[in-house]
Amino acid sequence: MREFETSARVNEMLARGKILAPGESPQHMFERVMDRLFSIESTWGIDLGETQRNKDIFADYMLQSAISPGSPTLTNAGRSENDNTTLSSCVVIPVDLRKLDEAAGKIRSYYKQNMGSGFDFTPYDDPVGLLLWLNDLSAKETATGDYDRYIGNMGSLHVSHPRIREFIRAKRDTSIKHFNISVDVSDEFMSAAIEHGVYRLADDTRIDASRLLEEIAESAQHNGDPGLISLERMNRDNPVQIISPYTSTPPCSEMGLAPGETCQFGYINLLKFVTPDGIDFAKLSDAATIMTRALDNAIEISRSGYPDEESQQLAVLKRKIGIGVCGLADTFIQLGISYESEQGRMLARDMLACINYATKVASVRLAEQRGSCGAMADRKNNKYYHGFIESRYAMNPTSSVSQSEWEKLAEYINRTGKLRNILTTALPPTGRTSILLGVTSSIEPLFSMHGWNEDTRKYIELFVSQRVGPDSQRVLAQASEQGTFQHTLLPDKEVLKTVKEISSIDQLEMVAAVSGVYDEAISKTVNLPSTASVQDVLDIFITSHRLGLKNISVYRDKSYENQPITL
Repeated sequence: MREFETSARVNEMLARGKILAPGESPQHMFERVMDRLFSIESTWGIDLGETQRNKDIFADYMLQSAISPGSPTLTNAGRSENDNTTLSSCVVIPVDLRKLDEAAGKIRSYYKQNMGSGFDFTPYDDPVGLLLWLNDLSAKETATGDYDRYIGNMGSLHVSHPRIREFIRAKRDTSIKHFNISVDVSDEFMSAAIEHGVYRLADDTRIDASRLLEEIAESAQHNGDPGLISLERMNRDNPVQIISPYTSTPPCSEMGLAPGETCQFGYINLLKFVTPDGIDFAKLSDAATIMTRALDNAIEISRSGYPDEESQQLAVLKRKIGIGVCGLADTFIQLGISYESEQGRMLARDMLACINYATKVASVRLAEQRGSCGAMADRKNNKYYHGFIESRYAMNPTSSVSQSEWEKLAEYINRTGKLRNILTTALPPTGRTSILLGVTSSIEPLFSMHGWNEDTRKYIELFVSQRVGPDSQRVLAQASEQGTFQHTLLPDKEVLKTVKEISSIDQLEMVAAVSGVYDEAISKTVNLPSTASVQDVLDIFITSHRLGLKNISVYRDKSYENQPITL
């Protein structure tokens, strides 16, 4: 096996993020993760030769920077002596916040697992008081220095809560560094707001819905919070909504989660599947297949380490995994495609549909070998037996996966009950993983003209060189000085637009385009210039709702004084 090579920038990120154990090299980290992920297969009696072949396939893709597990897996896998640490990325912590002393201990035990956490404040009378209490707990735990990962939380509150206005303003009035907050909006509320109608809160108070949505936009324009989520829409696409409904989300809103529910994340670098003839869909499918196997292994490793029995039971019931992507913008640059184009949106749909289909087929094959997840035993309340795939994916065919292929898969699952993982795909932000893999994050455009990852820089320089030849260095220098390629003489320069040069509607159109071919929600923050108005934010909220999105947040440049990066 060849050496796991990383750049100085990646080494610094791995060390600073405590992904590397003290004194550990990236190579040792890679080896311990590979060994731990695949050693668990012996518990199912799987042939050692089969396990080794799949381990080699996974390792080879990772050495190519084509795939990677999420950072909690890189941090935790094989690291503790008793190997009783979970590899999950996120959780809705199952606690009753009416009993704070009891809740504190359980919350700390989940924080120790390095997971992003979600909390639903809707059942409680004082949501902001609980938000402040939890933020204080997070700050105190962080101050101990005992954690390998920043403690990040999501706090959500349904729009009908009587104290919704206080919640909306919470992060304007007080420093709350360990929480993102979101308002859970219903279709009923959004329709009333768009039509300037009346909406009833849970205590029967009648309010002006459009004015409340404006207040949300005002706070979001001020400092980025709150965002909007729609658990109603997320639950419509939850195949076991009746058995296990979603109540909140991870910190970046990329999926719904039930109390106690966790998810394992892994990522595919789309750039590595570009060839001179286009996308190698067979190789992409192969990578998605091996990632599904590895993440199912990660669930098995994690099961015994969850602090609460509810998480252990849900892991068996659902075995949910979330395979995301990164490097979409790099892929477009290499192929000379504009992020704003219909061609770009269609290619993104094709690639993500290929991944989603391959993971579902892989999950069926794993079920044949290892058994289905527990929820597949409930034919009455599981939507897979009532047209879930047919209505969700067969109605959204792509050039990579036809309607017929989806229908045949649905028929087989319906007839046999074979499915190992209740859901398999999601689109988290892939922050540190995209740095590790050397490309842009998730399905986002280029962020700015500075701080490019390794492959991003290489393909931008290649793109420029192919179009202006000997003048490439002059064009690159000019673009760097001006902060844009759009004022240079570079042909096809629209391919190199950064996020602040791509309209919010085009960003939302990309999210909407891929939403129909992927399981979960999509972490999406629309980055806005410092001059963006409240009306701009309001327009984004309304447009995202009309496009059918399940969540949206905005961030106006310089609206937070300690922001890490300038647009």
